[in-house]
Amino acid sequence: MQNTITIPKFRIGSRSYDPFPVWIALLVSGLVFGAFGGYEVLRYGLQVTGLNNHVTWGLWIIVDLSSIALGGSAFVFGAMVYLLQLKRFEKVGRLAVLLGFLGYSTAGLVLLFDLGQPLRFWHPVVFWQVHSLLWEITMCVVLYLNVLIAELIPIILEHPVFSTHPILDRVPLLRKVANGAQAFAHFLHKLGPFWAIAGLTLSILHQASLGATYGMLTGRGIPFDPTAPVLFIISAMGGGTALLFLLSMLVFRVMRPGLVDDKTLYDVAKLAGGILLLWVYIRLWDWAVVNYYSVQYAVDTQTALLDKVIPFSLSFWIGQILLGVVAGFVLLYAERVKNWKVLGFTAALPVILIVVLRWDYNFSGLVASFSWDPFTPTIWLHSYTPTWQEWAVATGVISYWLLAFSLAARYLPFQSTMHHE
Repeated sequence: MQNTITIPKFRIGSRSYDPFPVWIALLVSGLVFGAFGGYEVLRYGLQVTGLNNHVTWGLWIIVDLSSIALGGSAFVFGAMVYLLQLKRFEKVGRLAVLLGFLGYSTAGLVLLFDLGQPLRFWHPVVFWQVHSLLWEITMCVVLYLNVLIAELIPIILEHPVFSTHPILDRVPLLRKVANGAQAFAHFLHKLGPFWAIAGLTLSILHQASLGATYGMLTGRGIPFDPTAPVLFIISAMGGGTALLFLLSMLVFRVMRPGLVDDKTLYDVAKLAGGILLLWVYIRLWDWAVVNYYSVQYAVDTQTALLDKVIPFSLSFWIGQILLGVVAGFVLLYAERVKNWKVLGFTAALPVILIVVLRWDYNFSGLVASFSWDPFTPTIWLHSYTPTWQEWAVATGVISYWLLAFSLAARYLPFQSTMHHE
């Protein structure tokens, strides 16, 4: 049975308060702010943004790519639970499914506003462009979002309201509908291995293609890098698993103490740490190849120009390498650290790393780009400043993520009552 949920409270003097209503009100205000910005974008188009013909991807794409990467624990733990049969991670895996769904649905909301013609969002599904990386990414994301929905439905339908609520006994029709929903959830749950294989395949495909999209843009300078697909996959695995560990501490140690033992949580942390250190190792070799063994034109010039307008080099050494090393070693030795506050703070660092990595790949190639004249190639430096409409939309979709997670963490069951047949 599901453990009783403990509600975290703040104490002021001799009285304790539940911060949940205030937190929800704050997130709702973020949604309202986002709605104002979204209305402006849908009514007047992308002209209300700071985007231009040179910097065509901006703040929204960073939110998009980061939210997808931070949902990377879903395919990792789907494979661990259903393919490797590590059933002790099943409860944590259910939380990973939630994070995956929130990450991909957040990306979908962002793209709704980032598209110049949002009413044509369905075109890639109907009009196939099989030689386009962006088309392949779109199809993988659409299909994987459906896989995540199929995995999430049984978790939602296991809530007691769908089986033990008194109104079900008073209204026979509702009881029949609830029983049918339970049977459908059980059917979806039995397909867990299939969802795991599909999720693993689709995730690796589109994470790699996201990196390859930057790698094939030879006119964009520094991001022209064949290692990018591998870096995008591994960073999503490491950053997503670190975020899963951080939120598992809240869900399974604070709100549902005892539902998942500490040894399992330590193993999640160690997995995240090991992946992050592997990522740092590959990233350093990648940096060496780009800066010392590359055939690219004027890498030093590009970097110097970027450092004038954005902290490009600083964001690499501190935002990626240093954060990756610190977080990797601390999480790898989580069982020795044993300080949950330190582990929680450290697990938040890879989230920053994910955002910085996507930020660097996107803006380094767009802010500093080539004229690509075959005789006298010139590097052009461009600028981009997000408008309040862009910040509003970003605030709105992030508020959606936090609101949905907050409600799910408080009300959803994370212990399955279903069993494979």
